[in-house]
Amino acid sequence: MATDRDGIEAWKLADALFDQWLDLDESERDTWLAAQDPAPGVRAYLQRLIDAHARPGPLLDTPASDLSGVRLGGWTLESELGRGGMAVVYRASRSDGIARQDAALKVLTLGALGASGRERFHREAEILARLNHPNITPLIDSGTGPDGTCWLAMPLVEGQRIDAWCDSHRLDARGVVKLMLQVCDAAAFAHRSLVIHRDLKPSNVLVEADGHVRLLDFGIGQFTDASTERTQTMWRALTPGYAAPEQLRGDPPSTAIDIYGLGALLHRLLTGRTPQADERTTTTRPSVLVRQADDAYHRHYIPLKNDLDRVLLKALAEEPGRRYLSAEALADDLKRWLDGMPVLAQAPTLGYRTRKFIARHAFGVAAAALLAATLAAGIGATLWQAGEARREAANARVQAQRAILVRDFLQRVFASTEPAAGGVPDALELLDEGARRARSDLLGTDPLAAADILMLTGQARQELGQYPDAQADLEQARTLFAREAPGAYREHSDIERALGQILRERGEVEAAQRHARTAVDLAGQALAADGDPKPLLDAKVTLGSSLFASDPQAAKAVFEEVLAALPRHGLQDTELHVDVLDGLGATISVTDPDDTQRQVRIAEEQIRLSRLLDGPESGWYASTLSDQVPTFGRAGDHARAGQLAFEAVAIVDRVYVRPHSKKAAAHCQLAAHLHLNGRFSEAVEHYTVAGDINRQLELSDLHVQACFMFGGYARAAVGDYRGALDDLERSWEILGQHDYRTSPTGYAACGTWASVQLRLGDTEGAAGTLAGCPRREGETPQLQHAQAVAELQLARGESAAAARLAAEMRESRPPEAGDRYWMRPWMLSLLLAHREGRQEAFASLVAELGEHAAMEPLSHCLAAPDETRCLAFP
Repeated sequence: MATDRDGIEAWKLADALFDQWLDLDESERDTWLAAQDPAPGVRAYLQRLIDAHARPGPLLDTPASDLSGVRLGGWTLESELGRGGMAVVYRASRSDGIARQDAALKVLTLGALGASGRERFHREAEILARLNHPNITPLIDSGTGPDGTCWLAMPLVEGQRIDAWCDSHRLDARGVVKLMLQVCDAAAFAHRSLVIHRDLKPSNVLVEADGHVRLLDFGIGQFTDASTERTQTMWRALTPGYAAPEQLRGDPPSTAIDIYGLGALLHRLLTGRTPQADERTTTTRPSVLVRQADDAYHRHYIPLKNDLDRVLLKALAEEPGRRYLSAEALADDLKRWLDGMPVLAQAPTLGYRTRKFIARHAFGVAAAALLAATLAAGIGATLWQAGEARREAANARVQAQRAILVRDFLQRVFASTEPAAGGVPDALELLDEGARRARSDLLGTDPLAAADILMLTGQARQELGQYPDAQADLEQARTLFAREAPGAYREHSDIERALGQILRERGEVEAAQRHARTAVDLAGQALAADGDPKPLLDAKVTLGSSLFASDPQAAKAVFEEVLAALPRHGLQDTELHVDVLDGLGATISVTDPDDTQRQVRIAEEQIRLSRLLDGPESGWYASTLSDQVPTFGRAGDHARAGQLAFEAVAIVDRVYVRPHSKKAAAHCQLAAHLHLNGRFSEAVEHYTVAGDINRQLELSDLHVQACFMFGGYARAAVGDYRGALDDLERSWEILGQHDYRTSPTGYAACGTWASVQLRLGDTEGAAGTLAGCPRREGETPQLQHAQAVAELQLARGESAAAARLAAEMRESRPPEAGDRYWMRPWMLSLLLAHREGRQEAFASLVAELGEHAAMEPLSHCLAAPDETRCLAFP
C-alpha cells in the first residue's frame, strides 16, 4: 500500500470506481469496466480490489455465495441483509426451547485478507464484548465455522442509515445536531473503554423508527492500548471520504481519528458532501458549499454560518492536535450551539461574546437577532459616512474615529449594564442604558454618533413592541441627522420607515402613509448617490403596507412592482422577499378573494423563506406561520391551517417571555381558527392572551380590532357576556380611530354588541346601540346587524316583524358547511315557528336544512326550541 500522497490519491480514485462497480448488476460489470480509462496506477489498484472481492473464503464457495440455510453455531442463516468488501451480513435466527431469537450475523467473506482478516474479526468480537452502551449495537454471540470462517451475531437493528434518515425526515440543523449527539455519546463511551472505531460513516450509523441511534461495525476498530497494527491497513478497511489524514498517511492510531470521523459525518449530514480539501489541505467552509438557493441542503446555510462552520472546521482540522480533545468536547460545543451559547471552536472575541450574551438573555432568539442586526446596521451607517468621506481625506479620519467611538461605546454599555433585579440584563435594559448614555455622554460631544445610537435603539425597541420609547429615540435621531448630516439619505429613509411602521401599528393610517412616502423619496435619493436599490425597495414595501387599510388595490400594485424587481437585483430569498410576499398575499386576499390557488402558493413560499432566513425557533418564523392560517382556511385546507396556528403559538410562547405584538398575533390567529371551527372555550383562552398583550402594549391596528371583535363574539358564545362587552367596546374604539365604523366590519361589530346587550336583558341599551350604528348610503344590510334588529323585535314582542326579517336573512344566507353565522336567522325562525305552533313551517325549515340540521348549536335548537338554545351564538 503506497503511503505517499500520489499513491493515496490513486487509491481514493480506485475506491470510488470500485463503489460504482459494486453497485452494478454482475452482468453489467465487465462492460462498464472495459469502458473506463483511469490512469495506470488507479487501474491497477481497482483491479486489486475487484480481485479481492472475487475470492471468497472456503465457506462462501457456493453458488452465488448464497448462505441461506447454512448453520453457524446455533444460528441458521436466512436471508442476506448487506454485503461489503470484507463481510456479508445475514438475517439469522436460533431457537432455545419455545423462544426464537433473531439477529444480524456477520460473516467474513474476503479470503484475500487471510489471517489479518480473521484477526480483525476476533478483535471486533473482543471490542463489542467490552462495549455496553444504548447507542452501540452489542455482541450476542461469536464463533468460527468448521473451516475457520469467522462470524459475529448482533441484535437485528431495524433502522435507516443516518444520512437517509435525515434526508427523508427533512431534519433542520438542530435536529441533525441532536442525532449527532447520540453518535458522539457512543464514540465517547468507546474511547473511555479504550476503543477507537476508525470508520465512522453513514452506513455504520443506523437510526431506528423512534429516532434512536445505533453505532455499528467496529470491524477495523482498535484498542487504544494496542500497538501491533498501524492505522493504515487495507484500503477497503476504511472509507476515504471519512478517514482522517493520519489514517491515509499510516500514522499511529489515536482517538483524534474518530473526532475527524464525527466531524466528517456531521459535515455530510449538513452539506450532503464529504469534506474536501485543496492542495494546501484547507477544508472549505461548509456554509460555502450550500449557499446557493437551489442546493438541496441550502436549509442548513444560516445555521452553518452561525457557528456550525467553526465547530466543523475544528473537528476536521488537518493536524490532530488542533481538533477537539475528545468526543465529549465536541458534543459539549454542539450543545452550546443548541443553547445559543458561544462555541469554543475558536477563541471568543468581545463582540462574539456580546452577540451570544444578547441571544441568550433577550426576549428570545428573534429579538436578539434583530438587536444584533440593528447593531450592525448602526455601525453600517457610520461606515457609510466613512465611505462618503473617502472622497474627502480629512473627513475620512473623522468618520473612522466615529465608527470606533460607536463600537467602543456599545461595548461599554454591554459591559456596564446592571439589571434592575440582579442576574443578567435583558434586551430592554441594554437598550435603555444605550439610549440614556447616548443622550448624556455623546449628545454634547459627538451628536452624529448619538444619532447612530438612537437610531439603533429606536429600531430595536420598535421590534420589541416598545413603541413610545422607540418613537422618541427615532424622532431625536431624525432631528440630529437632519442637522448634522443632511446628505445621509439612507439613514433618513430608514428612520422614516420605522416611524411609519410604528404609526401604522397604532392605527394612525394617514400619518403612517406620510412617513412611508417620505421614506420612498429619501431612498430614491440614496439610490442616486450609491446605486444600491434595496433601501428604495424596502421603503416601497413600507408604503404598500401603509396603503393596505385605505387602498388595497394601490397596495397590491406597489407589492407587485417590488416583487418583479427582486430578480433584477439578486434579492430573491432575502428578508425583503419575505416582506413583499407577506404584503402581496394580504392584499390579494382582499382584492382577489377567489384566487385561493395563488394565495396558497404565496403562503407556502413565505413559509419556506422564513424558515430559511429566520430559523425555525424565531418570532419572525412564528409570525409567518400565523399569517398564513387564514389563507389555508379560505382554501378549505383546515388541517394545514390548524397545524400552522398551533406551531406558531408554541414558538412564540418559547421565544417571548414578555408581552410582544407577535405573541399576541399568533394567539389571536389560533383563537380565530378554533372559533371558526366552533371550539369557543379553547378560542377564548387564546383571545384572552392576545387581548391582555394588546391592552398592555396599547396596540390598535385593524388586526387588533378584529381580535377584540371576534373575541367578544366567542365570549358571548360561552356565556361570558360582560367580558364580551369589554372586548366589543375596545373593538369599537379602534374602529373609530381608523374612521372604519361605517364599514361592513363596523356594522357587524355594532350588531354583535347589541345582541350581547339583549342577552343581558338591556333592551333599551341594545336599541340605542342599533340606532347609533353608522351605515353608508346604499350599504347592503349586514347579517350580524340585521340579526340584532330581529332579536330586538322579538324582545319587544314584535314577532311578525322578527319573522319577516329572519326570512329575509335566510334567503341571503342559505345553509353552508364552511361558515357558522348563517345559522343565527335559521334558529330564530325555528324558535318563532315553535312558539306560534306553526308545525308545518317548522317541518319545512327542517327539510330545507337537510344534513346541516346536525350542526351544533343548530341541532340543540331543533331538539328543544327555546331562547337559550335558539339564540345561541354559533
